[in-house]
Amino acid sequence: MDFNTKQTVGKVLLSMGALGIVLGPAVVAAEVLANQRTVSHSDLQGKQEQPSLGEFARYDSTKFSVDYPRGWQVDPQGDTGVAIISTGNDANMPIRTEIIMLREDPQTAVPQRLDQIVTEAIAVERYTLVAIDGQSGFRVWYQPENGQQALITFVGYGNEQTVVLSSQYAQDADAEAVVTQIHESFVNHSVAQASTP
Repeated sequence: MDFNTKQTVGKVLLSMGALGIVLGPAVVAAEVLANQRTVSHSDLQGKQEQPSLGEFARYDSTKFSVDYPRGWQVDPQGDTGVAIISTGNDANMPIRTEIIMLREDPQTAVPQRLDQIVTEAIAVERYTLVAIDGQSGFRVWYQPENGQQALITFVGYGNEQTVVLSSQYAQDADAEAVVTQIHESFVNHSVAQASTP
């Protein structure tokens, strides 16, 4: 990412602070995720219309569950993560989604990951607030490389836990719809939901 793009991203993140979304660039969107309140879809971007893209299966562990298209490869990453990979063909790159549950406060976890994206990505395209699993979430679309698209969603559970759902795929509307559905199906079983103040 070039210097001008980094400056633009910095300005966007600072403007979010002016809107009360964050305290400043050091905590980026972490304040939203750690604010200890449950949100509704009317508070944030509503859950998108669910695409009818075939049957979905459910991955369940003791820590979390998530939906994914039947036939895709599911590779557990210890007891706090999973990688879900499409059965791609030679024409398209496979869709890869990784989910990791961090025992970190969002005010620590989110800025570190966003700094990494700003440093390594060729373009940060847009961001939005979302509601996932009844919790505040923050989503960023970016291009890790030319011809590739990435989507990352952060979900905060008070100051106890941050869930990171990240996907990479070819620039394709159908792929984005599937990835979004995977992210939005996430349910945490390992920590109590943040209570409404």
